[in-house]
Amino acid sequence: MGIFSSLSSGGGAVVKNAGTAAVLYVVTGLVAFLAVAFALLAAFFAMAPSVGPVWSALIVAGGLVLVAVLLAVIAQAQVKRAKRRAATLASFAPMAAIAAPVAMQAAKRAPALLALALLAIGWVVARR
Repeated sequence: MGIFSSLSSGGGAVVKNAGTAAVLYVVTGLVAFLAVAFALLAAFFAMAPSVGPVWSALIVAGGLVLVAVLLAVIAQAQVKRAKRRAATLASFAPMAAIAAPVAMQAAKRAPALLALALLAIGWVVARR
């Protein structure tokens, strides 16, 4: 009965599974957040007897700032790479629009030649 009810539901089972997965991801994120918070607290309390509570807090905060700066630099590099790739693809868009009718005619006459041209264009885009 379960198989037929999921088939007749029009995808309701898929939506339910996606919702369940989303809830599990949220719970996973919360558990990971708690784990990091407890690790930071453990680091603070481990250093407090030897360097004092103020310096211990400053060391933990400095480590977090260092991680935040590192993640920001990585994110900035990813954004630059994505913009560069988008600009490269945008520069090929007019050429593709002009070449599309020609390519359709060529595909009817010589499909292997079209495949070779597409491979060459992909190689040029990948090298930029």
